Amino acid sequence: MVINDLTNPFFVELLVAIERVLAQSGYTTLMAHTAENVATQTRVLPSMREQNVAGLIMSPALGTSEQLPDEIKSWGIPLVLVMRPMGTDVDTVGVENSIGFALATEHLIAQGHTRIAFAGNRTGYAVANQRRQGYLTAMASHALPVADEWIIDVELTPEGGRKAVRSIFEMRPRPTAVVCYNDQVAFGVLHELDRMGKRAGKALAVVGCDNVMAAEHTNPPLTTLFAGADKLGTIASETLLARLDPAADGKEPPVQYFAIAQLVVRESSVGSAGRHPPLSIDPTRTERRVAGQRP
Repeated sequence: MVINDLTNPFFVELLVAIERVLAQSGYTTLMAHTAENVATQTRVLPSMREQNVAGLIMSPALGTSEQLPDEIKSWGIPLVLVMRPMGTDVDTVGVENSIGFALATEHLIAQGHTRIAFAGNRTGYAVANQRRQGYLTAMASHALPVADEWIIDVELTPEGGRKAVRSIFEMRPRPTAVVCYNDQVAFGVLHELDRMGKRAGKALAVVGCDNVMAAEHTNPPLTTLFAGADKLGTIASETLLARLDPAADGKEPPVQYFAIAQLVVRESSVGSAGRHPPLSIDPTRTERRVAGQRP
């Protein structure tokens, strides 16, 4: 397992699920952490190969070459990508980011918000583009304008969330709600609001993404998108195990599994009243599967 960011609790939960499922089939999980550093990733992958690993589950670091999946497959090692897709010719388990972030934005619009910010990343990689596009799609569907300054480029960390809040409160007119790239950013937003003597859900509605275990224990509890790290880790492991099955002929098409996140509504986006009007997006679908899917 090569993972990009163990400072994010979501990836820790994902790793735990992967290790559990592989252990049940008699495999030991070797883990390398790249810390979003392509140079580190470039160094650890040959090491995995030298260890004669049976297969590889990987969440690529930012800036990874699009040719990397083909290179790994040329080694004869089955590869499953998690969370960060890199084309359709490699097994991939992830999330329908654009649908989820449209759902989160629709929720805020349903609360009466018309000036909604997005705190995330403009680097141009696939997941960032999808999350930002989901937000923009929902705003456009309600003919709501988006000022360029409302798309706030920050590090995907609590410190990034703190910076986003400071930027928002300097804007005129300022947004009354913010969709955060992940729960780590949202935690920083909540902490900075508290430092300023303001409360999420009243001074600023806040939505995160990942529903990590701490999300329901923040003050106030965080509204967030939930795709299920445990389920995604389980499916990634089962996909790899199917590739390792001696009975497999290797001709089955690549698996492309994308969960559709559900919104867990808590106080950070609705205040203490907990008002939750109907959404214009149907959130009942939970996954998208295409040819080659096993789960």
